[in-house]
Amino acid sequence: MPETIKWNFVTQVLQGPSVSAAGSIVNADAYDKFEVELLDTVTQVVNLVPAGADISLLVINPKKPDANLSYDLSGSPVILDGPHVLIGKGAVSLLGGATSLTFTNSTGADAVIEILVGRDSTP
Repeated sequence: MPETIKWNFVTQVLQGPSVSAAGSIVNADAYDKFEVELLDTVTQVVNLVPAGADISLLVINPKKPDANLSYDLSGSPVILDGPHVLIGKGAVSLLGGATSLTFTNSTGADAVIEILVGRDSTP
């Protein structure tokens, strides 16, 4: 039976406009939530899903966002200076089919990253 993953967000400019949205992903067969601890000055591969599985939601949330914390995407570093949220197959397609990411920690301290993945359970 598919899982329903509800999501919502609000972004507001102080004393200005806001943008909000909410919805759900109902076609996820499974989800995985885990934390990864990255030691300082370490590069580590993190498997997100089994090979061939389709991702429909990906949340990468560093406990302490930092410009010296990143992951590699197609040979380019992506800075984790805030949470990264990809909702839906269109947004997830920005990963280029990747089922793992290589994280690098150059913050001067150990770092913890929370990851939530909504996915199909079979490749």
